[in-house]
Amino acid sequence: MIWMLLIAIVLLSTLAVCRLRHVRKREETKQRRQAIAHIFLLRQLLEQLQRHRGLSFGVMSGEHALEARRWSVHQQLLRLLRNIGHYEASLYWYDSWHQTRDLWQKIEAGFDHHTAAHLLLLHNQMTASLLQTIEALASRFDLVCLGRLAPQAEGIWLELLHNIELVGQSRALGTGIAANRQNLPIWRDRLQILSAQIQEQAYAALARLISDPELRDLVSSSVREAEDALDILLDRIRSILESQKGPKVHSVEFFQVATRAISAQLQLVDLLLGRLALGSGLLDTNFLNADQV
Repeated sequence: MIWMLLIAIVLLSTLAVCRLRHVRKREETKQRRQAIAHIFLLRQLLEQLQRHRGLSFGVMSGEHALEARRWSVHQQLLRLLRNIGHYEASLYWYDSWHQTRDLWQKIEAGFDHHTAAHLLLLHNQMTASLLQTIEALASRFDLVCLGRLAPQAEGIWLELLHNIELVGQSRALGTGIAANRQNLPIWRDRLQILSAQIQEQAYAALARLISDPELRDLVSSSVREAEDALDILLDRIRSILESQKGPKVHSVEFFQVATRAISAQLQLVDLLLGRLALGSGLLDTNFLNADQV
């Protein structure tokens, strides 16, 4: 009888441990899915913030043809911030998110009072804080290394976002320089540095992505599109930098060329996030559709 009782206790304990592990695993999977959805919302916010930065710098540099677009993007930013507010409890513990919110208030309050250079700085600081928030979420839920010691191919989405920020900064500066009011040596030097960083980092990330045998068929077309868009952008940057008397590239055209380069890489980010979502058991990836936000 004692042996039977001991066996029963062992069996019940084993079942309890298995049950606990199952519940814990299910909760971790749920939190991982939520983190991916939150990251996509923040990625949308990053896209519109970067767009707002370029349009604002262009308008304040004298290209008033961009004002209507700037106002429209401003409204999109406000909607995104309201939507993200529903999930603010999940972001509360990240200091970088509080910094992001504070910086947005400064941007909103200062558009009519700050110089173009100071407003650009505030935008750059806000995008940096937003990227830090995304990176913190990715680190907490292992969405880059994916259980390994080094970043995996499916985790390149975060590196792509950092490279997109380089393109975003170059879009703002190039648009301002092409408008000719900000055609100063300090901005031209910074644009030259950004161009070199894009050339060094952006193509390398795309090459690593397409070299992965599991992802090659999925991303090959989008990678080629991204590379072509970067080629055109860097050519336009060279045209701006080589022109001493005044840019040969129109500011609106430059903004559009840079936006295409950003959009092509964002398409890859969304592909990789969608794959991570499916791998986490999220069968409905409609959250990857901007219209759903």
